Amino acid sequence: MADEFDDADSPDWTRAKSRTLDASAKLKLIRGTLDTSQVDFAVLLGIPVATLQNWEQRRTEPDAVARALIDLIHDDPKEMRARLLRRNAA
Repeated sequence: MADEFDDADSPDWTRAKSRTLDASAKLKLIRGTLDTSQVDFAVLLGIPVATLQNWEQRRTEPDAVARALIDLIHDDPKEMRARLLRRNAA
């Protein structure tokens, strides 16, 4: 039986350019992964809810320190949540 799929019709994704996620996209992805509300996530970060909302809606941009924290959380959301919870409990 002949192969039903022709490789010529399949795109080569190895060379596709991917856009890096901005802070807004990372925050939304993190909250989705952690299944947490904006209020709970803002409390975890120690920031006002309005600040998180502004970042997620791209009305304002996080500063360099906040972006670094967002990147760290994005890399391992569950572990960073655990660390932040321990920090907040202390």
